[in-house]
Amino acid sequence: MKNIILFLLIFLTTSCQKNTVKPVKGDIVEAVYGLGIIRSEYTYHAKAAIVNSVKKFFVTEGQDVKKGDLLFITDQDTIIRAPFDGKITEIPVTVSENLFPQSVILTLVDLKNLYLEVSLEQHAAMRLRKGIKAEITFEFFRNQKLFGEISSIYPKNDQFVAKVLLDRWPDAILPGMSADVAFDVARKQDVTLIPTNAIANGHIVINRNKKEQKIKVQIGISDEEKTEILSPELFETDEILIP
Repeated sequence: MKNIILFLLIFLTTSCQKNTVKPVKGDIVEAVYGLGIIRSEYTYHAKAAIVNSVKKFFVTEGQDVKKGDLLFITDQDTIIRAPFDGKITEIPVTVSENLFPQSVILTLVDLKNLYLEVSLEQHAAMRLRKGIKAEITFEFFRNQKLFGEISSIYPKNDQFVAKVLLDRWPDAILPGMSADVAFDVARKQDVTLIPTNAIANGHIVINRNKKEQKIKVQIGISDEEKTEILSPELFETDEILIP
């Protein structure tokens, strides 16, 4: 019986304890996030201009070519050459197949001049601008930190896109691969920080001088875990309750 009473007392005491933290001084970076898809600056789609067919292909899918190399010849004896260095990524037709105007015969992609096309939410697009730095993470290169910069922001098919140029590219990167992108939109040093989850409807609850009180706070920038408090002034001795 005594053991049961002791257990209940410990349980009630532990349950009544409140989780608190103290404000700290530190640095904070606010970021906007997006999903990036690798694109090539130069993609060449060779298309039929008239009803015709291919007499002969001089290349195959996956082949690297140099500018000026022969690609194919039509039944009209029209010779098509590579307009730049790249890789043949698609040949969707066969020799002697009837082709109609605008049919794609061959696709050539430049794999050296790449960029990231980052899809953005509307509120994110409004906060970004040319020149903002970005940190890029590829799932298969988690141990590598890659950096880039926004070269332009524009609408595309009723969506918002940021074009990001990287300082360097990892080996084996190909168009169509995806990456997580974080844009550094704000950075502050030596500011008052508290856990973001301590804030509820613009208020926090603090224990100051052994007195619990609810106060309204003006917040600054936030990251995933911390939020800057602009006012009122918080002290190192304050205990902030975590709901």
